[in-house]
Amino acid sequence: MKSRGALVVVLLLAIATGAFFFLKKDKPASTPGQRLPFTKLPTGLAAQFSGDKAYAHVKALCEIGPRPPASPGYETALAYVEKDLASNGWTTQRQSFTAATPKGPITFTNLLARHASGAIDWTKSVSTVISGHFDTKEIGAFKFLGANDSGSSTGVILELGRVLASDAAAASSVELVLFDGEEALLPNITFTDGLYGSKSFAHLISRRATWPALAVVLDIVGDQKYPFFYSETTPAISAAADAAAKEHAMDLKVAPSPIIDDHVPLRDTGLPCFHIIGAFMDQPYWHKAGDTLENISAEALEKTGRTTLSTLSAQLP
Repeated sequence: MKSRGALVVVLLLAIATGAFFFLKKDKPASTPGQRLPFTKLPTGLAAQFSGDKAYAHVKALCEIGPRPPASPGYETALAYVEKDLASNGWTTQRQSFTAATPKGPITFTNLLARHASGAIDWTKSVSTVISGHFDTKEIGAFKFLGANDSGSSTGVILELGRVLASDAAAASSVELVLFDGEEALLPNITFTDGLYGSKSFAHLISRRATWPALAVVLDIVGDQKYPFFYSETTPAISAAADAAAKEHAMDLKVAPSPIIDDHVPLRDTGLPCFHIIGAFMDQPYWHKAGDTLENISAEALEKTGRTTLSTLSAQLP
């Protein structure tokens, strides 16, 4: 395994291209609203999470095909996700925005979801954001299906939506977010390319009257042949994550180096984050044609979902 070295390479590449420093120049313009207290989730929710149901969502997304921003596949996949969330009582809102990219202006669309019996006030946050990116990398040489990157996290988030909906109070404390444009349009994330959706969402929540207690970001979580990492979080979240991973037999450990992903724009606004990502640089199919269902397992998805829910059932500050 070359996890540590690979992640160091990612960090050095990001620094060389300027990605590591983009948030110093791109922080939200306004001051965050009042921070909400953390709402602990019920401990029994984790056992309800089904890896098979999450896998079925990944399969459906792969059958749609490539899902790069502003593509027919992306729109079809958005409709699929909106329909599934609605069937579990979630109200969705598309957050669309246009950003300059190396390939010209592109309109991106994040998908936000809330669960409530009454009207939803989108100008205020709730306790916890659970998020992951929804787009697949645009690779012209072949049809990139992105089963793991990003189908796996989307499948987990949809199944989390089903589980949370079984407890109205728990669901009302969570905002589900699927980011567009995590992937760079060119080969690597740079100061001007990549993390479009999470940067836009960071600006959005900075204008809300209330500020979340914490955010979860999931990415590349479908292949348990490789370890999983979490990075740059608080001691309380770290302790809860370690206990949850042990409970669910998930090979989750602290990342040996910083990782550039959608948690970074959120974290750099001052929002505590819990970021789980598979050891992508060790996966020979990462950003290649082999990122297909054969590398995804329901067991890995289940461990991710249950570990996430168990972490959020701890008493976090």
